[in-house]
Amino acid sequence: MDVQGNLGQKQSWNAHFRSAIRGKTRILLAWIFGIALVLSARHFPSWPGIGVCFIGATIRFWASGYLRKDSRPAVGGPYAFVRNPLYLGTFLMAIGTALAIENYVLFGVSSALFAVIYHYIILDEEEKLQRIFGEPYVHYCKLVPRFVPRVLPPKATELDLVNPDRTHRAYSYSITMKNKAYEAYAAFAALIGFVWIVAAVWQRFT
Repeated sequence: MDVQGNLGQKQSWNAHFRSAIRGKTRILLAWIFGIALVLSARHFPSWPGIGVCFIGATIRFWASGYLRKDSRPAVGGPYAFVRNPLYLGTFLMAIGTALAIENYVLFGVSSALFAVIYHYIILDEEEKLQRIFGEPYVHYCKLVPRFVPRVLPPKATELDLVNPDRTHRAYSYSITMKNKAYEAYAAFAALIGFVWIVAAVWQRFT
């Protein structure tokens, strides 16, 4: 097969894979993760893992206070450091839970699955956002990394080229509540409480 044929085959595979992970893939992953926790949570959650999980929930809560679903990209708060703080928070909650029960295999598998699947989910969303916001979003992608946060935020004048409304860079509690950000801490409590109960059951009957 020639180079063009290989390229076409690769593009076709990517298209099929991206199509397959749309929809309810994240729900399926959540169920698989939950089953893995039931089978492996033999230790009561440790504080380092609980801390990582809590940081993830806090990032999600913080980001929700800047996420206005309007005609301009969010650039305030965590969005000045990373383009996908909600996904970053979800990732930290997942690996934090795995660390809390000292399951390093689950930690590694979760990290690998997240990297592969969410890579394509994020690509789809970025294509959608580029169609919605146009050149300002393209500039934003040049300023702010996709998943690994910057050490320092871009200059305010640079962010003005993305979203000139500086009031959008102020945290809004009302928007936080509108986006149901409290669900991040509810999920944190549910995860840690769940693995604590599972560990208690394992230790009681084994």
